[in-house]
Amino acid sequence: MIFRTMLRFLWRKSIIRNILFSYLGINLILLFLLGLVSIKDSTHTLREEIIASRYKLMEQAARGINFNVEEAKRPLVQFASHASVIALMNPDHTLSLEERIQHERSIAELSKGVTALQTLISDVLMLGTNKYVNNLDNRKSLQWNYPFWEQPWYLKAVSSSGSRGFIPLYLHQQNYYTEAMLSKINSQTFAISLPVRGYRQQVIGTVIANLDLQKINGLFELSADQNGEHIFMLDEKDTIIVHPEPGKIGNHLVFEGIEAIHSSESGSFVATIEGQERLVIYHPTSIKGLRIVSTVPMSVVYAQADPLKATLAGILYLCLLLNTLISIIITVRISRPFTRLLVTLDRIGEDSLLVIPKNYKYRELNLIGNKFKELVGRIEQLVKQNYVAQIALRDAQLKTLESQINPHFLFNTLQLLQTEIVCGNTEDSNHLVLSLSSLLRYSMQRDQGQVELADELRNAKDYLYIINKKYDDGIHITFEVADPALLRSGTVKLMLQPVIENAIVHAFQENPQSARIGIKVASMRRGVCISVTDNGIGMTRERRQWLTRRLRGKSDSTGSIGLINVDRRIKLTFGPAYGLSVRSRHKAGTTVYIVLPGLL
Repeated sequence: MIFRTMLRFLWRKSIIRNILFSYLGINLILLFLLGLVSIKDSTHTLREEIIASRYKLMEQAARGINFNVEEAKRPLVQFASHASVIALMNPDHTLSLEERIQHERSIAELSKGVTALQTLISDVLMLGTNKYVNNLDNRKSLQWNYPFWEQPWYLKAVSSSGSRGFIPLYLHQQNYYTEAMLSKINSQTFAISLPVRGYRQQVIGTVIANLDLQKINGLFELSADQNGEHIFMLDEKDTIIVHPEPGKIGNHLVFEGIEAIHSSESGSFVATIEGQERLVIYHPTSIKGLRIVSTVPMSVVYAQADPLKATLAGILYLCLLLNTLISIIITVRISRPFTRLLVTLDRIGEDSLLVIPKNYKYRELNLIGNKFKELVGRIEQLVKQNYVAQIALRDAQLKTLESQINPHFLFNTLQLLQTEIVCGNTEDSNHLVLSLSSLLRYSMQRDQGQVELADELRNAKDYLYIINKKYDDGIHITFEVADPALLRSGTVKLMLQPVIENAIVHAFQENPQSARIGIKVASMRRGVCISVTDNGIGMTRERRQWLTRRLRGKSDSTGSIGLINVDRRIKLTFGPAYGLSVRSRHKAGTTVYIVLPGLL
């Protein structure tokens, strides 16, 4: 409240505004002068820090890749130098069946060790120039007629006759597995190979290690930085080998200046990638042609402050805060008496019109406070008088409504009773007399502000009995109470009768044929819900919206004694959370819902 009052003073010319603006003006000038000190752009320093931290992360990832690749090379050396592998791939020597079986067993024993110890290798292919094919599960998962010897990656593995080391085959698709290998079939793999040489050192085949890309990517995820940027790997053709997003593996990375990645061992530069300016950092691996690449949005660089700016900003903010606090303290001490008076004035009418006298610092404010107290006292007296008059008038109107019986309805009932007596229907005549007397007795009771729902339902049954007799029992009436305990709920008198009368007059247009009226009582979270449903002509959308607005009090409802009056009586008795709501469709009937608070 104090700050709100100060804002009022600041909006108009005042001493408080002059004092506060003087202090704030000094703060702004100080801030501007100190800001001139920060003339050095620290983006370059921050960029070098990011590059250095990224190099550490990429070196960590490179060491992990190098270690695991070296571990993956060991099985290739074992297979390529194994006598059984060389014997089975030798195109110049024909083996007997017993020799072939013995060699296959020896290779199977070696494969078990690779499967148990190597976590990065997903499979090892053994392909000979003599069409020999094998893998770690003894060809069980391989397609028997797959043309391995036509694949580019195989030709690359066996064509490097001059190379005696490992050959990176990069990415290729594993489309040579059977459907039983769902985890591998048609998926990408990164492969390295080692030629198998015969006794004369000629290339007689190759062993290829397929590496698990998900596990390789796990090494990169361990090296991710705190801002969530990812590190990925490119081959010599700028194809993405490993990436945290699997959908990008196998795609070509294209942007202006990408050739710089392969021009040196490591480095960094700024480039535009996919429309965003990024800092590109690259680092080599132990595999020839492969680069670990990291891209950092320059917006991250620009968004971070260097140590100099952070220190300077802290000093400036501290000075601004201290001066602002001093200015506020001074202005509050000066404006406190005025603020106390304004707070008192603002609180009038929120909870009550009571004014508590206060001893203000200045004599003039005390005079104003006392005069205002006298004025509020007179206003409160007038409000109470008007309120009592309005309550009395509303109470008289409601009591008049409660005691009112439609003369036309009473005339029709007596005429109906005469007809039944003339016709000799003693039982129906007696029932009509009892129902009419019950209606009159119920409406004339004035000593109860509320009644039980059971009494209101009993009155509705009497009213419906008389109405139904008028229309030769043409209305099918049903009553449904979910729990008899709900009948002890409190309600206002003559609540259901106007709703039922509204259904007779408007829904059936006083000509009920195959008419149905159902009254249902059920519990709900807020209390009790009474629904009155008819199968009459219903309401159009415009009529329903008009009635809803009147129930919500958004349009004039003067003179209404139907649903609007029932809704207002419930709200006056129980509060605005209760009352009526209507659901209706044209030519599909109407349901009026009455919500009450529950048990008395």
